[in-house]
Amino acid sequence: MLESVYRADSNSAVRKGMWVRLPPAAPEFDVVPTVECVADPPDVTACFDRRRIDGVYAYLLGMYLGDGMLTFAPRNVWRLRITLDARYPGILERCSWAMAALSDRTIGRAKKIGCIELYSNWKHWLCAFPQHGTGAKHRRHIKLAGWQQHIVDAYPADFLTGLIHSDGCRSINRATPRGRLPLYEYPRYYFTNHSEDIRALFVEACSKLGIESRPSNVFVISVARRASVEILDSFIGPKR
Repeated sequence: MLESVYRADSNSAVRKGMWVRLPPAAPEFDVVPTVECVADPPDVTACFDRRRIDGVYAYLLGMYLGDGMLTFAPRNVWRLRITLDARYPGILERCSWAMAALSDRTIGRAKKIGCIELYSNWKHWLCAFPQHGTGAKHRRHIKLAGWQQHIVDAYPADFLTGLIHSDGCRSINRATPRGRLPLYEYPRYYFTNHSEDIRALFVEACSKLGIESRPSNVFVISVARRASVEILDSFIGPKR
């Protein structure tokens, strides 16, 4: 799991705005997850280290399912592209750090109108994200591989953080009695995705942490109960 320096236990060795690794919230795996190397040509020795798959991967998986995609590049290399809102530099830094930590590759940035695309070329991105396929994610079935589900089950908070950072938000609801001044305000989270499968993964991860969620409309899942919002606030909070 990663934590912002200003919320971590100690920031004496790092500067503000960086991310540090906290001890994993889940125990180490008894069995190393089996990950098939599908690079061309296959090279297990250069594939991402299956023994070190942890919350960093769970976070990046959430990001990929929300705002990520793979495209094919020259020399049999895959390019991971994640497009994020330019207003949240903290999220950009965290996502960039996770991409680099998993691949040990340089992360590039392409500025676009109102957003920034993070990208990285690596033959083994397809090994990391077997959900890649033709067409938009919501037009095809999205199912986690067994080893991916193992990671998400162990690190649901990191997975939820990636999903919220990509396709979610934290907002303040205002209850008003018949158009008068707000009677009270309360925070809630929304997760919006057109894929029924990805929304189901969000709901499942919430349930693992005792978070109550419910559909707000056909594409939106909301978390509004105070206790559940407090759980999400303990590791996500407002976007920055």
